[in-house]
Amino acid sequence: MVQLQPYMDADFWLTESLETDAEVMRELGGPVERARLPEKHRRRITEPWYFKIVDPTGAAVGTIGAWETPHGAELVYETGWMVLPAHQGRGIASAALALLIKRVRAEPRCSSIHAFPPVTNTPSNALCRKFGFVLLGTTDFVYTGRTLHCNHWSLATPQAPAATTRRHVA
Repeated sequence: MVQLQPYMDADFWLTESLETDAEVMRELGGPVERARLPEKHRRRITEPWYFKIVDPTGAAVGTIGAWETPHGAELVYETGWMVLPAHQGRGIASAALALLIKRVRAEPRCSSIHAFPPVTNTPSNALCRKFGFVLLGTTDFVYTGRTLHCNHWSLATPQAPAATTRRHVA
């Protein structure tokens, strides 16, 4: 069984391994420039729901999280995950997403979580369907300065009857 452990400063190697790997980043526009990694790392450290995924042997094999992000004129809780290539296809992302959803659902201020996988990312879109996310449509989404054509999925939590978002006040 996988575990979610807080993402820490010592986990920079994991961000570097994931974000510079051509296979992991194939659907996200390719590897991230190394100069951008420290900024990504700092943001992950400060996010209360950003975790490293640890496999049954205790090895860190990926990351998953949920964070507030602007989407149009609204502020939503977005989720995303990455698993090192050697550990993909083993149900690790699925197990980690189940754990993350459980944590997010326990938080009353979060009425829904949203995922924005590129439309061509079959495994991530399948995970969204598996966990009952509702496909709201497609949207262009910027990731690390790259515009991606993505599916917009939403999963309501028990506090909300339908996919809802918070209004973003500029």
